[in-house]
Amino acid sequence: MKHRVILVMLVTMAAILGGCSSIMRPPPAAAYMASYKQDKAVRNISYSQYFGNLDNGYHESTELGHWSHAEWWGDLTLLSYINGGYFTFGWGVQSLTPFLQGGFVSPYFGLTGWSNIFGLAVVSTDEPEDDESSFASYSGGGMLIEQIPLNDRWKIGFTEHLSRNGREYFYVDDEPCEGVCFGKGVPSPRSKFYTEVGGGFYVSHSFKRMGNLALEFRYGRDWTENRNRFAVTLDFWGLSSVMSIGGNDIMRGAADNNIEKMKKVKTVSVDSMKTKPADTVETKNENIDSLHTIKRNWFRLADSSQTMSIIYHPTESVVAVTSKGICYDESANAVWLRQDYGKLIYQVPVDSLDYCQQMEPKSIFWTSVLEGSLGFLGGMLTTGSVPVSLAIGAGFGTTVWVVFKYGFDPEELAPKVYPEICSEQHSREDIIKWLKQYPCGLE
Repeated sequence: MKHRVILVMLVTMAAILGGCSSIMRPPPAAAYMASYKQDKAVRNISYSQYFGNLDNGYHESTELGHWSHAEWWGDLTLLSYINGGYFTFGWGVQSLTPFLQGGFVSPYFGLTGWSNIFGLAVVSTDEPEDDESSFASYSGGGMLIEQIPLNDRWKIGFTEHLSRNGREYFYVDDEPCEGVCFGKGVPSPRSKFYTEVGGGFYVSHSFKRMGNLALEFRYGRDWTENRNRFAVTLDFWGLSSVMSIGGNDIMRGAADNNIEKMKKVKTVSVDSMKTKPADTVETKNENIDSLHTIKRNWFRLADSSQTMSIIYHPTESVVAVTSKGICYDESANAVWLRQDYGKLIYQVPVDSLDYCQQMEPKSIFWTSVLEGSLGFLGGMLTTGSVPVSLAIGAGFGTTVWVVFKYGFDPEELAPKVYPEICSEQHSREDIIKWLKQYPCGLE
């Protein structure tokens, strides 16, 4: 929970800082390629310095004010990647602009796309005269990457990109006014975009435990104003062990915890029960040939280390799990429970277990209302029409309700956790009587 709170705080801070900026340029390529089949989140920090025909120093005066162009000469980029085999998803901040990135990745070839979040979420209402499109605040693009591993530590790569980059220009309102005037004479930043095509190369080196370093060079041709720009990027990544927030780190941590628990908890795989005859499925001298299928039920545990399921804490003094399968082995004075979201069956001593009430699924009403409201807001931003937006919102809300009502078993949704769960404790005689309904060996 702590990791999730920190992650939300970081993303929120980035969104606040980047809320007034839509401009960005292509992100570095080496760290993206290094995310291939990583079991931990890859964190990247890089700095890019720009050279060439930058749009700086241009001034234009009018009767009401004057313009000045000031293209940024450098970018600091913070990125985090999580990987699922051949697909990588990333999010980060480039200077003051939050953005998303994703695409295909392999040891030798990569294809990635990126986009600023602000441009996708908000349709500009203050569009420059030379950009009247509905995505006036959009900045993003795509890149092809070819990588050649020279050995375990050195790699070289080549990139080709097509992107819509952004730069800032400033307008100063000089129009005379009477009384107190706010904003007069103060530069107001605005975004100006251009289409760029280009390519580059990089050299990366792995320092094993100390991280990875890359030096990247990129050339871009501005098709909009016929400018030539160059970028030199110093790229460092491999901070997962230091900044263990989000992504694969959480999943890897949960897997490591399960591995440690499996050394102490007696388990058997559901698949082994299906593929072997009932009387041959054994685990440490106990036979278990079947489980009784029940509605997902809450169980209270005295020791959280005795479960392979997700642990819930309705209160500080209560540790609870859920299960849809159970059998009572009277001879071993133990109960077998099925892992709630997995394929393991694990054993818990009767003296460490208490049965509770059936699981109550979360209400889908407010989820549908929330999604419908977001659909309405999105419709207002894109169409500006109240009737159309209401129709879009109603469609979003109804779709979510139908999907979760009929497309998913409500018992498979995240359980509703409330303080009263497992608050009532049963006597050992009551527990034994309840468990005898589900003896091992009988379906």
